[in-house]
Amino acid sequence: MRKHLAILSIILFSNIAFGQTSTEPNDSSGEVRYISDDLYTYLHAGPGRNFRILGSVQAGTKVTQLQFDVDKNFVEVIDDKQRTGWVDATFIVNSQSIRELVPDLQENIKKANEILTQQENNNELLNQQIADLTSQNSQLKRQLSEIQKESADIQQELATKDQSAQMEWFTRGGIVALISIIIGVIIAYLPKKRRRNDQWM
Repeated sequence: MRKHLAILSIILFSNIAFGQTSTEPNDSSGEVRYISDDLYTYLHAGPGRNFRILGSVQAGTKVTQLQFDVDKNFVEVIDDKQRTGWVDATFIVNSQSIRELVPDLQENIKKANEILTQQENNNELLNQQIADLTSQNSQLKRQLSEIQKESADIQQELATKDQSAQMEWFTRGGIVALISIIIGVIIAYLPKKRRRNDQWM
């Protein structure tokens, strides 16, 4: 009898010392929330710090919100270990924790670095192609300049030959004209035959 009384006394004392326990069942249909990026927060058996501590919840842990006690500013949640308890609403946030975002950010940075490396390689290839095209362009410009110079020399030579040909034609024409004049003068001064008067009419 005394043993039973002792056991009942211990149970009653523990309930008074550690506060009331929550009898809410687990509910997977609650809203998704996260523990904010502090080191950890305590999971209590009821909506308040005077309730028994069930354990701690690490920062960034994904939890399911069941209900919210506005008066005491505590939220009932189910943590990642399927424990149901209450935590201070100050430590509940809607956004994902940095701890969970970091791996995604690192993966994004890795992909961005890979893309950047690929773009740098492409830029180097394009720069090499631009350098080759620039060299070819310079070579073509030199060839064009030489061709233009040769064309100018040929045009100058043709102009000189044309002028020489004109001078030659003028000279020949002048000589022919002079010879014609001389022949005309000579013919004019040649003696003419006299008509014989004894010819029959």
